[in-house]
Amino acid sequence: MDRHSDNFTAELVLKQLGAIENEVGTSAAGAAYARRLLAEAGVPLAGVRLADGSGLSLLDRLTVRALASILRSAWADLEVQPAFMAALPVAGISGTLADRMRGPPARGNVLAKTGTTFQASALSGYVKRRYVFSVLQNGNPVSSFWARRAQDRFATALAAQ
Repeated sequence: MDRHSDNFTAELVLKQLGAIENEVGTSAAGAAYARRLLAEAGVPLAGVRLADGSGLSLLDRLTVRALASILRSAWADLEVQPAFMAALPVAGISGTLADRMRGPPARGNVLAKTGTTFQASALSGYVKRRYVFSVLQNGNPVSSFWARRAQDRFATALAAQ
């Protein structure tokens, strides 16, 4: 789901969470459950709004602070960490990052999730299993080319450390 950015599967997973927790397989029920889990994990939810599983809704809102906290939480949970890390695209190698950051020092050292809409572009993940990072760019419209270029330069600079 993450490596190739399968939005349909992401939406189904959110609805399944709603069905498991609230016996109602809706996006709203799944989002309520996800929000509760995030709060329990200590993720700061100010400015966060979950409307669907894919993040494509214009109602969805995330903050860099929340994303970085989720990444730190996943890293610290040794039951979650292996599967979470394995699901992320790898710079220059797999998924939505196969054609990005193909050279050193980023290639193979940046594991991150992309996010792209007409109005936003994001890259959040890990560099060398040492740094957590999140870059969010918003506007109307956002140039995907320039946003990705800036994100890749940022992650590459971290990989050079």
